[in-house]
Amino acid sequence: MKQTLLLILILCTTTYNGWAQNNKITLAYIEQYKAIAMKEMKRTGIPASITLAQAIVESNSGESNLAKNHNNHFGIKCKSDWTGAKAYQDDDAKQECFRAYDAAELSFKDHSNFLKNRPNYVDLFLLDPVDDTAWAYGLKKAGYATAPDYPKKLLKIIDDYELAQYNFPELANEIDEEEEASTKVLADTPVNKTPSDTIKVVETEVKSLNKPAGISQVTTASNLTPVPTKQLPTVQADTIKKEVITPVQASPKESVRTDTTTVIHPTEPTQPKYNYPEGRFRINQVPVMLGKANMSFVEIAIKYNVPLYKLFEYNEIKESILLDRDQLIFLAPKKKEGATSFHIVKYNTTLHEISQLEGIQLSLLKMYNPTLTGIVKEGTQVLLFKSKDNSPSIKKDNTLLFNKKNN
Repeated sequence: MKQTLLLILILCTTTYNGWAQNNKITLAYIEQYKAIAMKEMKRTGIPASITLAQAIVESNSGESNLAKNHNNHFGIKCKSDWTGAKAYQDDDAKQECFRAYDAAELSFKDHSNFLKNRPNYVDLFLLDPVDDTAWAYGLKKAGYATAPDYPKKLLKIIDDYELAQYNFPELANEIDEEEEASTKVLADTPVNKTPSDTIKVVETEVKSLNKPAGISQVTTASNLTPVPTKQLPTVQADTIKKEVITPVQASPKESVRTDTTTVIHPTEPTQPKYNYPEGRFRINQVPVMLGKANMSFVEIAIKYNVPLYKLFEYNEIKESILLDRDQLIFLAPKKKEGATSFHIVKYNTTLHEISQLEGIQLSLLKMYNPTLTGIVKEGTQVLLFKSKDNSPSIKKDNTLLFNKKNN
């Protein structure tokens, strides 16, 4: 019995170590080639997420013989029109001819051209350039791969490694430039300078920022007004402060005013007043903006170059014309887990509001906190990750006990 348990333990440990190593290799591969994939998306319209997922599958995250020795990251065979270098190895048949390249970037470019210039893939370019699902199944339908589960493989990789974020290069580039400029200003500013001198330096640096590149050549979304200068030193990923102020006006149902005191009904959610910078910023490393009441969703979609239906999908809200209140609007898919282990509720609210404040998908937040429904009371501790070792328990006062996420 002990020997059996020992063998099972060894097997599990070996399997986990193997997965961790493969995961590490894939993450490094994405980091190395994501810029090329985004560049190709701008040039041809092929989603960067699809390009990266295909490269990961076809090259085994760069570990295949073709990728290592011949820079072929997509397993593209020679075909009759290929006049470049060639490599031979067994595949469906023995010693088949594959394309060889002098550099990996040439392989990515040839993959884009391969899809762009062949008639059987023409329908793909009528699809939304950020619709991963349509592209994955479109590739299978067009005959790119024979494996019946090829679309599911691509979509799982896109989901597991959150590759959809690379379909928005103009968002990432602009924010990166702002952060770099802010860092440079702080590093170059002498200690003995006055605050007014520092502001002048910041203004000078911001004026020198280049306009970010957009997804499409015809779009003007990349020519947006940058984040105001005064906000630059304080806008940092995952550290944006949120302040809650009791609303001055409230309906009779929500409060009873006596002189200057507002009494909030304990079973109603509170409308917070946000303190975020203007324009784009990040929560949990996801691009987001603060929408104002009565602002048009169409206006936001056009301004930030995001398909209108995606705005509702990313923010898990019903379709509408105008924002009914001030609210955070995410411009890319929210994460599967929060930047921290838990969220302490500071006012009566909903799980949807918490999912927006923390940049985490609402469906997963509900799964992590199955006992929390309706109004979440002030003081409740909400898990922002899937607890693998211990199931959370609930106190009578509906406060969630948690085990801190293992690092």
